[in-house]
Amino acid sequence: MNTTEDFETKEEKVNDQTRLTSLREHIIQEIKSKRERAESSRDRETNNILNLVRGLSNQDDIIPNNPELSFVLKKLVKFAEERRATHAASQRHYDKLNAIFFWPSIVLTSMTSAVSFLSMNFPNYEAGFNVSIGIMASLSTLIVALSETYRYGSKAEQHGLASESYENLRTKLFFKSLQLQTLVSENGADKAVMTPCDFKAFFSSVEDQITEIARQCKDLVPNSIIRNYKENRFGDTVESLARNLRTIMAQDRFARVVDKLSKGLELTQADVEEVQNLEKLAKQSKKKRMLDQV
Repeated sequence: MNTTEDFETKEEKVNDQTRLTSLREHIIQEIKSKRERAESSRDRETNNILNLVRGLSNQDDIIPNNPELSFVLKKLVKFAEERRATHAASQRHYDKLNAIFFWPSIVLTSMTSAVSFLSMNFPNYEAGFNVSIGIMASLSTLIVALSETYRYGSKAEQHGLASESYENLRTKLFFKSLQLQTLVSENGADKAVMTPCDFKAFFSSVEDQITEIARQCKDLVPNSIIRNYKENRFGDTVESLARNLRTIMAQDRFARVVDKLSKGLELTQADVEEVQNLEKLAKQSKKKRMLDQV
């Protein structure tokens, strides 16, 4: 009898231990699943934020389900933008250098005419006036010769025309991108928007236009201008990303305050200070924009 009772007692203990083990495993599994769901939720939120930042900072047009065509359009647009900006900067650079020769030549020519007029009306000082006229005429001739040698005016004109041509090319690429996106929306993303022959013809036309621009503007862009453009482009990209992040952070702060108000919760002093700080930042940003415009 005792043996039977002991056996039943042991069996109950084994069953209890088995149930405890199963319960422990179930709890551990639930904790792991909750942790994985939380991490997955955080990953989704992080990815959404990153995609939002990329979307805000990305100004390139993308053709759906056409990665090759999108890549080519992006590269062409960036190439046209870089060449337009560098040629425009070169035009300003050579205009400044040309002004060094242009304005002194104008001043000396005007002064030569004035001194010649004075020498005719004051014959007693004619010798001195003639010497002054000879010196100014020599300086004016030297400046004109240097201007013709360096051809700063001609270089500025060439770079100006090249800048306008690349701006026309960028406009052409913009409308081509709109046309392709319209074809995708009308025919569906699964159908090809350009046949290989159409793509080759389009690419050849762009290549011919770029070659013609290079043929017309034989003067190269100075290396200092290219280097400054790349440095400024990097700074603009970083500033744009930082501005987008600040925008997202401000939206998140306002969203938390609005969520509390929608639920009928009372705002804390920290919430009120947060809103006031955001208002101060908005006023500072507006003031900075007004100063930049001036």
